[in-house]
Order: sequence, then C-alpha cells, then structure tokens
Amino acid sequence: MTLVLLRQIRAKQDEQSQILADHTRRFDHLEKRLEDMSKVARYSLGQTSETQFRQTEQEERIDALFDKLEQLLNPKGPA
Repeated sequence: MTLVLLRQIRAKQDEQSQILADHTRRFDHLEKRLEDMSKVARYSLGQTSETQFRQTEQEERIDALFDKLEQLLNPKGPA
C-alpha cells in the first residue's frame, strides 16, 4: 500500500517538475523579449533626445546666420 502511494507521489512530482520546467522556459523567453523591448525603447528615447539636441543646435545656428545676414543687409552703424 505504501509503495503504491509513493509511486503516485513520485509520478505527481515528475508531472509538477515538467510543468515547472515549461514555465521556466516560458519565463526565460518572456524575459528575453522584455529585455529586447527595453533596449529598443532606450535606443529610441536616446535617438529622440539626440535629434532634439541637434535640432536645437541647428536652430541656434540658423538664428545666428539670420542675424549676420541682417547686419550685412542693413549696414547702418549705431546712431
């Protein structure tokens, strides 16, 4: 009787071990995908920040060029 119960317990443990192994594989896969998405998000945010920085620099340069152009077109000295 005890041997039968022990075999049933062993079978159930094997079944639970297989389920746990399956879940572990699925979680590993999900962690990998989440890590990849995190990298993409960080890259995208970095690109956005870099683009904004470059755009600000270009706007400042354009403003400076317009100021120089106005000075050349209006050669009047200070009154």
